[in-house]
Amino acid sequence: MSPAPAFVAGAGMIRFGKHPVDVTLERMGVGAARAALADAGADLADVDGLYMGHVFGGPVAGQRIGAQLGLDGKPVSNHENYCASGATAIREAWVALAAGLHDVVLVIGVEKMTDRIVGGVRPDPGDLDAAVGYVMAAGHGMSARRYMADHGATREQIAAVAVKNHAHSVHNPFAHYQKPISLEEVLGARPIAEPLGLLDCSPISDGAAAVLLCNRAGLRRLGLSGPVPRILAVGLVSGFVQTGLGDLNAEDVSRRAGEEAWTLSGVGPGEIDLVEMHDCFTIAEIVRLEGLGLVPRGQGGEWTAAGHTALGGQLPVNPSGGLLSRGHPVGATGTAQVCELTWQLRGTAGGRQVDGARTALAYCKGGSVNGTDGGSVSTVVMTR
Repeated sequence: MSPAPAFVAGAGMIRFGKHPVDVTLERMGVGAARAALADAGADLADVDGLYMGHVFGGPVAGQRIGAQLGLDGKPVSNHENYCASGATAIREAWVALAAGLHDVVLVIGVEKMTDRIVGGVRPDPGDLDAAVGYVMAAGHGMSARRYMADHGATREQIAAVAVKNHAHSVHNPFAHYQKPISLEEVLGARPIAEPLGLLDCSPISDGAAAVLLCNRAGLRRLGLSGPVPRILAVGLVSGFVQTGLGDLNAEDVSRRAGEEAWTLSGVGPGEIDLVEMHDCFTIAEIVRLEGLGLVPRGQGGEWTAAGHTALGGQLPVNPSGGLLSRGHPVGATGTAQVCELTWQLRGTAGGRQVDGARTALAYCKGGSVNGTDGGSVSTVVMTR
């Protein structure tokens, strides 16, 4: 049985992008947190605990932010699950609320990357993949080549993911990039990992996002009435050890993460109105949608090129602009996705609003572990 839902009382972000050195991790986290509290009409005194998602923030990053925010003395927990860190923090907060341990909690996802990451993002230095020079872009380049060979997809279909998501982010004031790009620009961009070019890759970004979550007792404490978006379930799985050659794009880890989300939430894939997908690379959006069972296997490229995953399409994906255009400060991504779903379910997303959105899914896949089919995968199911 799924724990009781967590209500999203408030959501706040700072704009993702490349921030100056003096815009610190702590400053970004505090800014997003204050925005979430203001959105909920809540005070610091209402907050029972702080949950923090980050990767490169260093020891006790949550406590450092909590002290500057004015939550010193409150229980703080820090969560690192690579790109799924923010969503993992939300999962732990959701469980604590359901257990009655807390009634109102603040979840922050934050990352300062542009002054800490040089070149492509890599696995841990002790991992065998890192030892042989593997970077994330290389793995997704191989994925794209395999997908094109197996399913007859074209380079143009894969590139269409970037065109779509940049078109969406034009309407997102928090996005790293806020201008459209053409198919020709994607195809002509500087090569990164054949066949992927620069615009097939998410940028290195700084940023923070926060949500104020509560249970029913917390709703009463905050004096909130009327419809409030709910988190029904947060699934979390890790990769299995693989034997043999396998299928590079099987995405069994995505299938299992989806199954956990459907089981915990009682919602099926046919009920999802929109998706915030972890599109760290163009091909990733395609194969992960297929792994979740939201798009038929081998048809993701066709769906994208036909507009089925664009605003106004059959299943809008990444109305925020996704990682490709909103940006990808890794620890903040999962929390930013929940902010976007909150605004979509409230009907306040402006020019990127999905008409009639009632039920939505956010997906994050974090890291790689040599010999497995992934590090961590989170799935968040929300409804209004």
